[in-house]
Amino acid sequence: MLDYLQNPPIKHNLMQEFIQVDSPNYFALTPNASQKIQQDKEALNLVLKTKALKPFSFSLESFYFLLDQLSQQFKVALILSSHKMLYEASLHFKKGTFIPLIPNFEDGKIPIDKAIAEGADCFIVPYLNEDILTSNANLDEILKPYFSIWDISYALALKLPLPQNANIYLANGENLGLIRPLGIMASKDKDFYGLSVGYLELENLYAVFLQAIQTQKISHKDYALPFFENLHNLLGDDSYIFYPSVANTLALGLKGIKARSFIQSLIFDNIRLINGQDCLFGFLSPSFVLQLMGHTQERARELLSISFIDFQGDIQKLTQKLAQKYLQVKAL
Repeated sequence: MLDYLQNPPIKHNLMQEFIQVDSPNYFALTPNASQKIQQDKEALNLVLKTKALKPFSFSLESFYFLLDQLSQQFKVALILSSHKMLYEASLHFKKGTFIPLIPNFEDGKIPIDKAIAEGADCFIVPYLNEDILTSNANLDEILKPYFSIWDISYALALKLPLPQNANIYLANGENLGLIRPLGIMASKDKDFYGLSVGYLELENLYAVFLQAIQTQKISHKDYALPFFENLHNLLGDDSYIFYPSVANTLALGLKGIKARSFIQSLIFDNIRLINGQDCLFGFLSPSFVLQLMGHTQERARELLSISFIDFQGDIQKLTQKLAQKYLQVKAL
């Protein structure tokens, strides 16, 4: 329940739209299915203010192919605090292929001046930095003169304003309650700026994606601050915030414990938490983002990447339970 930004409940009613199709491949010899797909694209393009759509799976292979295409046309600056599979894909290229950008240790913000000085003309940007959930929305205007690809998955999940100067959006259906690997690439150019090659359409993808966006529920009150204040009153300086993040998110630190042990202690209380994407995907490693930033592995293990998506619980009871479990785990 405190990991719903990264790991929300599946919207089973929307997933039924995929199960109800008659076959894996739509019947292309008659215009009905292709016309429906085109209509669905137009409806989603209207909402995103884009001109072209295609499926995008957020897999290592999809990111590798995208990076390969971009590296042949641009000098690419890559923010490494992006989706874990994008980061992993970048490791398969020769050193120096990309200009790496990492959030500052001091404030969690992305420094881009050095990349611009080195001739970067393409930027790959996550709307929120993974794990620490700091925002890069301020880069939208700064990057206006450059080609940019933005991962807007968390922006859609939190109903935040989209970057207006992006050339291409990537959106992961997982963050809207769809199963892996349902994602999209949305372009403001009808030909994807020459980056698109042959791909297979997925019937009902765009209609379902639009419904997922439109039916997304969020908490209109910001619960993050009162949550932390209550917890800090109970634990004092044993609880801290790594970096300021957007409303209803929190990069919480709990001193002297391993997040995995703390998370395991809450299983039977039906309270779900994650340390970061490495934890989310079952890699059993502390936050790769914090370690890239220069934090020690021990410090990275203290992170809890928290969100309050459509939160309906009792903050006081929740913080009391977490404080109780923390003290128990710390005493072991």
